[in-house]
Amino acid sequence: MEMLTRQLQVIAEAIDFPCMDRWLESHIDIPITATVLYLILVHVVSNTYMKDRPAYNLRAINIVWNLLLSLFSFAGTYYCVPRLYELVTAPAISGLEPSSLRYTSNMTSSMRRNIVIPTGFREGIDAVSVRGSLDASICVFKDDMYRRNISGLFCLAFMLSKIPEMLDTAFLVFQKKPVIFLHWYHHVTVMLYCWHAWMASTSNGLWFVCMNYSVHSIMYFYYFVAACGYGKLLRPVAPLITFLQIAQMVAGSLIAMYVLYMDQFGGGCDCRSSDAVLALMMYVSYFILFSNFFRRRYMKKSKLTSSSAPPARLSNDCKKHA
Repeated sequence: MEMLTRQLQVIAEAIDFPCMDRWLESHIDIPITATVLYLILVHVVSNTYMKDRPAYNLRAINIVWNLLLSLFSFAGTYYCVPRLYELVTAPAISGLEPSSLRYTSNMTSSMRRNIVIPTGFREGIDAVSVRGSLDASICVFKDDMYRRNISGLFCLAFMLSKIPEMLDTAFLVFQKKPVIFLHWYHHVTVMLYCWHAWMASTSNGLWFVCMNYSVHSIMYFYYFVAACGYGKLLRPVAPLITFLQIAQMVAGSLIAMYVLYMDQFGGGCDCRSSDAVLALMMYVSYFILFSNFFRRRYMKKSKLTSSSAPPARLSNDCKKHA
């Protein structure tokens, strides 16, 4: 991992994040085009092009694809979760440029709530530090925290990965497997929201990144094993994966509600309340859909035989190989 870390650090230092932000802002047509093509794939290609054609054998591609996504998600978890832990617990958050930490009148209220003023402090001259806390991890945003180092690289990679992850659905379509509403709705809304959240510089983004990476590292490993033909060995953990997905939706909803609460009663966070409203709507809809999936798949007594069925999102992808 040490060699990988060095290589990733070189890549992170080579990225001009402000330039990347400007490029993404000027290419908002990319997620819109991706959404249109994706919906055509789901609702047109599956019902026309594949209607009278035999299913393609994509087992080898599925094996490689799920393994790559599992490794990618594990790496994201490995490098992002420690950074989130630091934002919650550190006496002083590392990596912040001293020049951006002058105690001035334009410092945001969320920064003021979490600053540590040193002894002998001279206002407007000396730099202050920001202590880690749950509030800081949700409400404080500085480019230094998210637009640099390996954690910043993986936050950017997380946002960009949501478009290629749509290939999950292509595999289902070309194998003539059902694409449930939960599956395609989740892919579309996550991709659009992640692009928006990056451009809006939402202060709670690292929470969403860490939760998604963590769950996906487990979920895609499950599908990798299933595609290899050993799905039955891991079938008992399928309900646990769906439960983790539901827990992710609960946590995301609580974080969005915290931002809205602070906006009304606590001085605000370094993001717009409208962004939190979008996040809350998205996570609540996911909670309803995933909970309904869990209830139908694992809890109905009339479907005991499906009690170990694959978890949501790619629920039909690996049945052939399980």
